[in-house]
Amino acid sequence: MSFTTEADRDTRLRRWAAGIYPDEAAVELLIRSGWTKRAALATHRAATLDSAYDVYIDWDVLGQILDGQVDSPILAASGGELRTLRIAHSLARGILQETIPGLDRHHTDLVLAAIAHANGSHHHSGLTEVPPDGQWVHNETGALLSFTPLGPLHRWPSPSHDSPQSREAAP
Repeated sequence: MSFTTEADRDTRLRRWAAGIYPDEAAVELLIRSGWTKRAALATHRAATLDSAYDVYIDWDVLGQILDGQVDSPILAASGGELRTLRIAHSLARGILQETIPGLDRHHTDLVLAAIAHANGSHHHSGLTEVPPDGQWVHNETGALLSFTPLGPLHRWPSPSHDSPQSREAAP
């Protein structure tokens, strides 16, 4: 069976992962980060066609590739791309798969803030909007456009009355 479009393949992957939240998250991360468009992922037994699932990610094979047990062109990627692939694998079969599904909303909020903080997002800067003419240098003055702080991707939650810490501190 062959894919008619990238969207068709991605739809089939989403259908395969449906109902298993860690797999859904991992597949969505692979799709949105562009990994499912890479020929190496689809042709090196990590994404596989079969009669039962149509298309799926073989997490065990992907883990062997990431651990260096199986040589693969998948590893020809940037550091950031490989980190994203490792996180997707960990969501589906690693430590994240074992820990994330059991978190309540409060602790999920804390974990998201911690990940954003560990990434340094609270120190990122950039243009808040693209200049209308698309130029990064002002044509008349030659001045470079300045970057502004962007703030964290996910802010630390404020203490709430429902958090375990506030319950412990309550009289």
